[in-house]
Amino acid sequence: MLLLTDRLLRAGCCLMAVAAGTASPVAAEQERVNPPAFSYLLHCSGCHIEDGSGDPPEVPDLRKNLDKLLQSATGRGYMLRVPGVTDTPITPQEMADLMNWLITEFYPELDDFRLISAEEVTRGRATRLANPLEVRRTLLGAAKD
Repeated sequence: MLLLTDRLLRAGCCLMAVAAGTASPVAAEQERVNPPAFSYLLHCSGCHIEDGSGDPPEVPDLRKNLDKLLQSATGRGYMLRVPGVTDTPITPQEMADLMNWLITEFYPELDDFRLISAEEVTRGRATRLANPLEVRRTLLGAAKD
């Protein structure tokens, strides 16, 4: 747990430096080049952890089962209706970019998935899930979170 606390503290200091305009040119360039990774750190890693491992079953491991969910329209729709997608204060395009980055980052073998669009994010945000854990269990059946 100390390791996680240290990583989050370093990430928070980095975010404060960027916000204050005192970040190194390298950090500023990394933010400009890969904003989805920065958005993941800022908006997702608090619950899903930097490496995507989460705290199953309440906070799913993003490194497991997203490939299965992407195989159906229902699973894909589920991914767009979870609180982390519906409640994160970024634009639908930024969320689509973040989700597409996340999928390619954690599932590099999936080179044929259909990219998530801003329109899909907007539709998903309009129908937020009240109990995502229950829906996830139904969709994945016996698969472990």
